[in-house]
Amino acid sequence: MDFALDDEQQLIVSTIRRLVDKDLGAWAADADRAGAPPDRLLDVAGEIGFLVDAVPADADGLLEGDYSHATRALRGIELGRGCSALAALLECNVEPSLAVATWGSDAARAALYGALTGGKLATTASDWAGALTIDASDDGLTITGVLGPVPCLANASHLLLCAKAGDEPVLALVDTATLSLDPVVPSGWRAAAWATLRADGARVPADFVLARGVAAHRAIDQVLSWYRVSLAARAVGAAQAAMTHARGYAEERVQFGQPIGRFESLIGMRDQSETATAAARALVLQAAWELDAGMPDAANDASRARDFAGATLSRTAIDAVQIYGGYGFVNDYPVEKIMRDARAYEVLLGNEGLLRVLAQKGGE
Repeated sequence: MDFALDDEQQLIVSTIRRLVDKDLGAWAADADRAGAPPDRLLDVAGEIGFLVDAVPADADGLLEGDYSHATRALRGIELGRGCSALAALLECNVEPSLAVATWGSDAARAALYGALTGGKLATTASDWAGALTIDASDDGLTITGVLGPVPCLANASHLLLCAKAGDEPVLALVDTATLSLDPVVPSGWRAAAWATLRADGARVPADFVLARGVAAHRAIDQVLSWYRVSLAARAVGAAQAAMTHARGYAEERVQFGQPIGRFESLIGMRDQSETATAAARALVLQAAWELDAGMPDAANDASRARDFAGATLSRTAIDAVQIYGGYGFVNDYPVEKIMRDARAYEVLLGNEGLLRVLAQKGGE
């Protein structure tokens, strides 16, 4: 297997790295305090090809040919270094765009692509716990219940919903104008425009139901695999950032006549975190490569990559805070934010280990 980046991937990584170092990193603290992204975020992102990179070129997007999840994972690692909340907003259009291209009707494509090329956002939610009641008919779906909070939903024109109508899986594109959205600012990813959706008989026309039954089960597995690899990549980037900040602080902080970074216990702590982060990165890129290659184990490995990367970030963030000592809990220092952000990577999409066990039991 060739682990080298091709010329396009190298260009994308260097471009995103400059965006992170110049803008996202500088915006992160203020956006976190405000609980909202900076006004310039989407304009700057649009200038370098975000938001419509998964929209086909014939629909005024930038995608020509197959979408590369390996390239997306590489860019996600860079985005995660900058700010988890802002990264979520920049990545949220991908799953809806790819799903509508793969399974959507002409009407669904026209509605979503028109919104996205017009500067709108779309996001994805999985009702894995069965919070919604969905009634299916030949005319479409009727949705009732409460779901969330969901990142990016407060600013989204459409929601790609993975759910069940009774015992039947369904994948649908929902116009958020049919829903009641309650914005939420949680402790992590504070600037990610979270919202809880409330539906009281919201209608989804048949043209906007992308798949049902067995076809929906396969489609949802694929959609969530895309999402999981992206989440895992961003978690790796956040873990890298946490330990980079901790290493810098440890080199400057002097106790007992020497920088604390020379203390054997802290060297060992950093080394373990950096080893786990490197392993998570390898697992993420492996899962992304399997998605691009259409490998049969791609969904399973995407789940494990998200599980492992999320746990690695949580452990690394705690280690980084310990290296900072009491300052690690002060929001003047970046590791405090990263520790808060880490939890979302673990809880979004549910308990991966449990879901894998249930999937195996269901296949027996």
